[in-house]
Amino acid sequence: MDATKNHNNTSEIYENIWESLDKGVKDRFSDYHTFSLATSSKNIAEIRTVVLRGYDRQNQSIIFHTNNLTNKINEIKNNPSVGALFYDRKGKIQIRCNGDAVINNMDQYCKERWNKMSAQSQECYYQNISPGQNIESPEIVKNKLENKLSKNFTVITINISKIDWLYLSSKGHTRVKFLKNDGFTGQWIAP
Repeated sequence: MDATKNHNNTSEIYENIWESLDKGVKDRFSDYHTFSLATSSKNIAEIRTVVLRGYDRQNQSIIFHTNNLTNKINEIKNNPSVGALFYDRKGKIQIRCNGDAVINNMDQYCKERWNKMSAQSQECYYQNISPGQNIESPEIVKNKLENKLSKNFTVITINISKIDWLYLSSKGHTRVKFLKNDGFTGQWIAP
């Protein structure tokens, strides 16, 4: 399905969502390569951009990597319910995914993903100062790659329970929701 045409069939829209996520994993220039992750802890909403590193259509999940020392880890531990927001500027399509995040750290799954990463990507997880700490200047932050899985490398899997798809058009917006508890069958909703 062309991302800019035929928004009248919920099954095709659902297929396009997974095709878009696939492109986001494979193409770093795709608008689906990064997404905004929303977490909530102590009634304060936090949002940041993360890189889509994988998806599992069969299990209805998306995957990203993060440093185990970031604030988002504690936020997810306190409240695993998260939101992911993708936006395709050219296609004028917004995809919101809600679900529960699962933290994977220092397990076989992490090791497998670690071994597929470039040395440059691995080096990011050997930072000498924890993300979010106050520092005197950016120059004091250093990375030194070691020849082993970093204890800071973490894989987050978001198990999707809801997808909200929105097409923005001057001729009228189109919106569909897909819920896990009804087998991700599309339901048209008012935009």
